[in-house]
Amino acid sequence: MAESISVPLATTVDLRPLTTSELIDRGFTLYRAHFAGLLLLALLCQTAPLITSQALIYLIKFMPLQGGLMERPPTDLPRAGAVLAIWAIGQVVTFGFDVVLTVYLADAYLGRVPSIKGSLRRLKSCLGASLWTSLLNILLISFSGVFPVIALTAIYVYVVISPPVQIWAVILFFGVSLLLLVASIVPVLIVFMRLMVTVPAVALEGLSGWKAVQRSSDLVRYDPGLGILYWGEMRLSFLLLPLFVIEFLSLSLTSLPMTMHAINEVLRHGSIGQITAPPESAMVLSQILVLLSNSLLLPLYLIATTLFYYDVRIRREGFDLEFMASHLGTTK
Repeated sequence: MAESISVPLATTVDLRPLTTSELIDRGFTLYRAHFAGLLLLALLCQTAPLITSQALIYLIKFMPLQGGLMERPPTDLPRAGAVLAIWAIGQVVTFGFDVVLTVYLADAYLGRVPSIKGSLRRLKSCLGASLWTSLLNILLISFSGVFPVIALTAIYVYVVISPPVQIWAVILFFGVSLLLLVASIVPVLIVFMRLMVTVPAVALEGLSGWKAVQRSSDLVRYDPGLGILYWGEMRLSFLLLPLFVIEFLSLSLTSLPMTMHAINEVLRHGSIGQITAPPESAMVLSQILVLLSNSLLLPLYLIATTLFYYDVRIRREGFDLEFMASHLGTTK
């Protein structure tokens, strides 16, 4: 294990199995107690990919023009590929800073004095592992997206070959299509949830690539010996669902400048009229709001996964006993 558990504690640590409500309460307590450090690291995490991706896309005019992929595919397809590559670089950078934040959170949760410099040094020691694991996560999630694509393709082909005409056939078609889409999304959700603990596996155990993915999957997988409410996927869903809702509402507010511009253009020119691009001031304001919003929410996601990681290790591996035994000679 790469995680150091021999450092003297700054505060008393209460390590024990927690209920989902206790995890949420302890997570918000941790967030409030270390808000300044978490916000600073989150701002760095959000700013780095913004510089690497958004600056290249918008300042260098690298984004394919609207309709360009249909009118000039030989020219704009490489641009679209380059934009996708820039996005992947941004995801890799974000993963690295997630590692930094997780180390900071782990120190705070285990009663140590968290250090921003120490957390950044930890990233230096596992930079290769972060790079490989983040790329592997992107590939696995992308491969899982094949299922919705197949479902949508099957629905489209059926409509083209044999479109339903009668009312009962249309109702049956929509019902089956909906069930097919829901079923195709299930593998995506499973893969997404199974990868949620790869960051703690890299940051706290020094694992890399497939080993980090397997460790995350083992920790998240359901335990048949417990009730459904204690399955890893279910508990993580309870922890993350409120954050998804908050993020959706936040995204609605941060996109308000762009939305107001679009509404104004529709009122002026009509829905089929020539709608001009939003002014740079609205785009900059929207980017700033997104940056601040994501910086406030990012620590909450990592708090949820980090606390879940320790809770599972306490339940399955006796991490609390291991931790206390390692500090018997250093605590008074």
